[in-house]
Amino acid sequence: MTASLTAHAVRTIGDDACWELLRSESLGRLAVVAEDGVDIFPVNYLVNRGTILFRSAPGTKLADIVHNPIVAFEVDGIDDRHRWSVVVRGVARRLDADDEIESSGVLGLETLTVTTKFNYVQITPRVITGRLLGREGIE
Repeated sequence: MTASLTAHAVRTIGDDACWELLRSESLGRLAVVAEDGVDIFPVNYLVNRGTILFRSAPGTKLADIVHNPIVAFEVDGIDDRHRWSVVVRGVARRLDADDEIESSGVLGLETLTVTTKFNYVQITPRVITGRLLGREGIE
């Protein structure tokens, strides 16, 4: 199967539509700057007050964020008419104050693995971009 897109099949979408799409999903990909390049991790997440939140176990992901908090976060999906992708570029930080963790809503986020995840990370966006790819132009 080959894919070809018509010249007008890709459209950019505004911030509000991007946030709506982010709220419609629960699994994304976190890109961090690692010692030997860029690394990407799947994470389940939630959106709250214009930020993205996720839970994490200790490990390289958290160490990389501490070393370089500039991250990218990507979510994509498909509906009846479009394929879509939203990319958030921003700053990640580990939440450490109990009241901040509780008010963020991240405690209600269930993990998708059996790993215990008692670290809570918030991404504050600097830039958010989104694209719609019309399915009518995909063969």
